[in-house]
This record gives sequence, structure tokens and C-alpha cells, in this order.
Amino acid sequence: MYTLIVRASFEAAHWIPGHPGKCARMHGHSYRVEAEFVGTELNEIGMVHDFADLRRVLDEIVPDHCVLNDVMDEPSTAENLAAWLYQRLVDAGLPVAAVTVWETERYGCRYQRDAESAPRRSV
Repeated sequence: MYTLIVRASFEAAHWIPGHPGKCARMHGHSYRVEAEFVGTELNEIGMVHDFADLRRVLDEIVPDHCVLNDVMDEPSTAENLAAWLYQRLVDAGLPVAAVTVWETERYGCRYQRDAESAPRRSV
């Protein structure tokens, strides 16, 4: 099994409705994204996928210079953003295994589908 990792970055604003702290107010992040793609077979030139093709699709789907609350149906947490980007890569027909979203140097979230293929809410 091969895992290819492609990184992208984007700027976006958001707020988290109902958050008890400062994240309830609009603010922005310089997000970093790491998308992992898997495959078992190499093509005739020895690649699972061309990095440039994967990067092009990733760059097309990251919501650069926007308000995340305007483009996502769920609250714009790092958790929901990682799952949202994952699903957009799946919809683009790519063999995505995981997506990690970094809001800051210290805080990030990695999303990968579990065996039941559905995000779960905490109780």
C-alpha cells in the first residue's frame, strides 16, 4: 500500500456559533491541509497518482479567502472542515484516506472514515 501526501494552504474567516469563548466572534486562520491518498498499483511510469494532479484538485476545493460559515452546512470547526474537505475529495473521485486540517501550528484535526463510513457526534 502506498500513501501519497499532498499539502495546501488557504486563508479563511469563520466563527463558531455557541462557542463559550472568543471563537464565537469572527476571526481568521492561515489553514494548512494535508490530504493522504492511497493506492496499491503503480502505473507504467511507477506512480500511484501524479502529485501535480492531486495538488490541482486539492487547490480547487480548498475554500481560499472566504467565510467558512457561508460555504459549509455544519459549524466551521476544524473537525467539520476536515470531514467536509475529505468528502469533496471523495466526490472528485480521488482515493483519499485522510485529511488533516491545521488551524494553527499547535492545533489540528485529522479525519478519516471509520468502518461505518459516517462522522459521529459526541454526546
